[in-house]
Amino acid sequence: MKILFFSPYFYPYTSGLTTYPWKILNYLGKKHQIKVLTFNHKKNIYKQFKSQKSKVKITYLPYLFKISKGYISPQSLFYFLKEVKNADLVFLNLPSVEGLPLLLLAKIFKKKTISLIHCFLNGGKNIFEKIIFKIANFFVYLQLLFSDKIVAYTKDYLKKYFIFNLIKNKTHFQLPPILKTQEDKKYFNFLKKFTNKKIVIGYAGRISSEKGLEYLISSIKRYKLHVTRYTLLFAGPFGKDVTGEEKYFLKIKKLLDKNKINYHFLGNLTPEKLFAFYKTIDVLVLPSINSTEAFGMVQAEAMISGTPVIATNLPGVNIPINLTKMGIIVEPKNEKHIHQAILKIIKNRKKYTNKKLVANANKIFNINKIYKFWEQIIF
Repeated sequence: MKILFFSPYFYPYTSGLTTYPWKILNYLGKKHQIKVLTFNHKKNIYKQFKSQKSKVKITYLPYLFKISKGYISPQSLFYFLKEVKNADLVFLNLPSVEGLPLLLLAKIFKKKTISLIHCFLNGGKNIFEKIIFKIANFFVYLQLLFSDKIVAYTKDYLKKYFIFNLIKNKTHFQLPPILKTQEDKKYFNFLKKFTNKKIVIGYAGRISSEKGLEYLISSIKRYKLHVTRYTLLFAGPFGKDVTGEEKYFLKIKKLLDKNKINYHFLGNLTPEKLFAFYKTIDVLVLPSINSTEAFGMVQAEAMISGTPVIATNLPGVNIPINLTKMGIIVEPKNEKHIHQAILKIIKNRKKYTNKKLVANANKIFNINKIYKFWEQIIF
């Protein structure tokens, strides 16, 4: 089968928006021909890349300029038209504005279409960005309406949007692919030595404004945890490696330094090093504050590694803890709840992680079930 996949952001850009389809496409690429169209988030150059693990071929398209996190690329229409004619299936990664022309071309050429919806956009630093996000969501709604099939993480997240009633009959819900990896033992030993027997609070993901990291910092500052006994480890891209979020990173770093909190940014980690990170920390905290966060795959990765989680009570984000019981759900933007949850898990860790709970988490997030789902839905 010839599958044409489009996403404005893709490998090597790291986020849930990219790691989910990267895993699925590499698996499907063992049996099918996969072509990916995307943009290069670092340099505006045309180039091609071929995965050594499968038949996935990536083309990085040129663009004129960017608005916020979106790309203005009239020239992409040429590539869309060229590739859609030869495709059996057009696969869109949402949210995006840029994929609408490709979807319309797919309908004109009577190609099957699937959209994977991760989340809707929320927030914005000013009035201009808020307007841009509303327009972008409208374009996402259009793509969902025109798609033949839709895949979403959880019904809990999607049903709060008015579009749900219009698309529910063609929407399929499936947990994201969580690939368990053997930890890098050398890196694990390095982290253990580096943290020097402190209690380690971890965060995994992009350093971006929807993650609410200021509330995690405030929970340590305001409620006077003994900061000399604690350290914060941040795993994931930050600063210039996260489009549009460099100012937020500097804000977080300033807060950490001002409050004299022990911390370290580890940067983007390989899967093996990331699982060593999960094995090192005592608790993973995901203090997300809005609906741009729809699940938080890092929660599931931590759980199958045996690490308990604290996450906010947002639709979709609360699902992993509700399914596994391996953590505590707190209210968004509530540093007091985060503080209490950290202490509760540290003092009674066996309640939130033990052999039985970890085995159940591995069963719930069995990636082979997700692969089988995708094998069936593309036809």
